[in-house]
Amino acid sequence: MNVIRNPRKSLKYNKEVAVIISSELVKIELLMKSFERPWFIAGGWTIDLALDEVTRAHKDMDICIFRSDIEYAISYFQDWDIHVAIPGESRLEPYKKISDLELPRYCLHLFKGNDFLEILATELIDDEVIFRKNRNIKMHISNFIKGSLERPFVNPAWQLLFKSLSTRIEDEHDFKIYMERMNDDQSKKWLLESMIISNGNKDWIKELARVFEEGGDIL
Repeated sequence: MNVIRNPRKSLKYNKEVAVIISSELVKIELLMKSFERPWFIAGGWTIDLALDEVTRAHKDMDICIFRSDIEYAISYFQDWDIHVAIPGESRLEPYKKISDLELPRYCLHLFKGNDFLEILATELIDDEVIFRKNRNIKMHISNFIKGSLERPFVNPAWQLLFKSLSTRIEDEHDFKIYMERMNDDQSKKWLLESMIISNGNKDWIKELARVFEEGGDIL
């Protein structure tokens, strides 16, 4: 989910921008304070939240919920104008009923005045979070959830798996920061194995494999 004044505006990072962007976290916390179902910050913010440091400018702030909580979310945001993003077509349709968001659809765009929110529906089955790009890839919920009750976020490895399938400049930055500063070997192993299965970024696969080989840790 994004709470931003202009969804297409990109900011160059500096200390002043860091303060502005950090205020988006406060806005999200206030907005979701009464949301009584699981929710998580996703996107590039996951790396920065894990490090407790803003390492780059962020265009938006994605929020994901579990697919089973869609109807609750619709009720929670009932005073917003809600649309469904149509995969592969770059268009929106007004949300009318729960079946409007059946797979492969997974994304809601919400509007209220000058504010814009994006909600990503993520599937949870028996404590396993399902990767929508390849349902053979899963992550246990205990590893998926990071952060605090006030500021929960998705495991950065989960987000980087998405980024590995279509890599942009900012994604390269996120992976570099993740590799240099994150010490979660369990999640890094999961990311490596999952990128191999999903045919992710070849350079990222090589770098992760090299790190484990040099460390003598066999997958």
